[in-house]
Amino acid sequence: MTVSVFEKILVSVLVVSLFNMYNSSLFAQMVHPIAAGEHAKFTVAIVPHESYADLKVYRADSTDEHLKKNIGYWFITASKDPNAIPINWISDPITADLKIVLVSYPERAGWINKSKKYLLKQ
Repeated sequence: MTVSVFEKILVSVLVVSLFNMYNSSLFAQMVHPIAAGEHAKFTVAIVPHESYADLKVYRADSTDEHLKKNIGYWFITASKDPNAIPINWISDPITADLKIVLVSYPERAGWINKSKKYLLKQ
């Protein structure tokens, strides 16, 4: 029985989400996934390993305007907040503007490919 890439991504997102429920004291950039037909700032794909990623992302669950830094802490919001960066999730990392890998610990977050930092500047 083979596990598809989508199933691996889904499990990763669920594990990180559960971990984040226990830690609410971090500060993050706010991103908002939008539908494929809407205008996103850029496209994002989750990759299975750091060696393929541009950014290691830690999903945080709080934000603060004064402490917002472009260091890989993301707060993913379901609502269209004007402060959120609109992104479009895609499954093909080859065509994605930004490739991310989800990390379980905040100290692991950060840029691998710093030339892509401009994508998350507001």
